Amino acid sequence: MNAYKEIFLYFIRLGCLGFGGPLALVSTMQKDAVEERHWLTHEEFNSTFALIKAMPGPIAFMTAVFLGRKRGGFWGGLIAGVSLNFPAFCLMILFSIFFISVSHISFVQILMIGMQVTALGVILGSLKGLVKGNEKNLFFWFLVLVSGIINYFHPALEPVIIIGFGIILIAQRKFFDLATMTLVFFKAGALVFGSGLAIVPMLQHDVVTKYQWLTQSEFLDALAFGQMTPGPVVITATYIGHKMYGMPGALLATIAIFTASFIHMSTWFPLVIKKLQGKKWIGDFIFGAVAAVVGPIIVAVYRLGSGVHMTPVLILLMIVSFCVTLKTRFPLWALIPFGGLVTFFLSIFFQAV
Repeated sequence: MNAYKEIFLYFIRLGCLGFGGPLALVSTMQKDAVEERHWLTHEEFNSTFALIKAMPGPIAFMTAVFLGRKRGGFWGGLIAGVSLNFPAFCLMILFSIFFISVSHISFVQILMIGMQVTALGVILGSLKGLVKGNEKNLFFWFLVLVSGIINYFHPALEPVIIIGFGIILIAQRKFFDLATMTLVFFKAGALVFGSGLAIVPMLQHDVVTKYQWLTQSEFLDALAFGQMTPGPVVITATYIGHKMYGMPGALLATIAIFTASFIHMSTWFPLVIKKLQGKKWIGDFIFGAVAAVVGPIIVAVYRLGSGVHMTPVLILLMIVSFCVTLKTRFPLWALIPFGGLVTFFLSIFFQAV
């Protein structure tokens, strides 16, 4: 019971304070679990995390579940995963409930436009973590270009592209019911390689284009709120599910998007990790899969941005948010609302938006 209490208190605190995206969360977990709590060694964490990045699912959530299971068995993994996501889950419910009551107010609409554009810049800037280590690799960018082109013309093929690119690199060295929604989010959660940001193109296609559950603007609202909350970015699913079907939709969407990665981290993955460590093909798979993720994310940002009336001021705001995300550690939870406030004040005093 002491182990369960320790796991709960640690991950609920991390869920409340863990701003900065998945890599920041993982970095915090590494420092705390290895250096302060001694749940595992540096070597164990590094080799495990390298394999987790090759698994489908949000990496911060999977790392938390793995650490919880390492400390407290199956129930420890469950407690860790739920505790990490619970604060952001509650915030997304509140956003969904209260935003609709003020969304018609003009200054709120202007505020949200600024937040939406800033969120797009943040998404582009956050690609830094996925691209890191491959910036000068021409073949990597060739794969990014190819995956982006394919995704632009055939968005539904993204899962095939991600898995297909990974396999190639290894070989080289309109239903509106809860069941359909659950399947959509389960599919997204099961195929998110490298970062929760990879979910954006897939969900944008299914939620906005294919099933038309949300408008482009509503989907951008969900992304903006998802970037503002602590914990995994894919908690955006909670907002979307609640907006579609209320609390049952929020619960099912949240459970569905984390189910696959939770199963991986709490069952077979810890049992075979020693056999997988050091395998050269894992690095090849990560290389191809991450390249296939980056292209569709860039396309998704372009598509989502095309739905916003981009004035010169808004374009500049997106560029600034991109640069701030890329070059500084300015907290995302503050950057996105700040972009909304800047847009609002510019519209009031200079009529620039």
